[in-house]
Amino acid sequence: MIGLTGGIASGKSHVARFFEAAGIPVIHSDQLAREVVLPGTPSLERVRESFPDVFLEDGSLDRKALGKRIFSSQGDRKKLESILHPPIRELFMQKLGELEKRNPLAVYEVPLLFETGLDREVDLSVVVDVPEDLQIFRLSKRDQMTPEEARKRISVQMPREERIRKADLVLPGDLSEEELKERVAGILVLASSMTPKRSYGI
Repeated sequence: MIGLTGGIASGKSHVARFFEAAGIPVIHSDQLAREVVLPGTPSLERVRESFPDVFLEDGSLDRKALGKRIFSSQGDRKKLESILHPPIRELFMQKLGELEKRNPLAVYEVPLLFETGLDREVDLSVVVDVPEDLQIFRLSKRDQMTPEEARKRISVQMPREERIRKADLVLPGDLSEEELKERVAGILVLASSMTPKRSYGI
């Protein structure tokens, strides 16, 4: 199991596509997060109880409003994490157990690999890293943020230096397509030669 992580706008999703192109299944944490708050789920109701102001008139979750709320308050962010992380982890382990029966390798693409302790669930942690200036540029362009708003979002995440220190491998997120393809191929060769830390099946 390869854990793929990195700061916001570092290029994790872009790198994940290269693993998928190589035939490696990827579990995307963003997709898991969406699944655990589908209409009718207990998690969605718990989010509604804690953050009633981030729901639209039709009762649907306003993800943009929720994002602004949790990036503005550490307390709100921790409250949301306490609601979502347990069901996300449960769903992750379920999907991983299904994948293990069919594939020798898999990738988990997740922003908070180290923060949630999920690095203990993977055999190889890969951090996608770019300079902060590039993160700010990408966020400003992608999410129509001011540079100051982008800088604030980056600042609430694990410091870049600490993330790099914890990583087994660091993959620059500003490489060319050809370079990324070669790096991903090298990571797969390394991962294929490793002995898994544990059995993931349930």
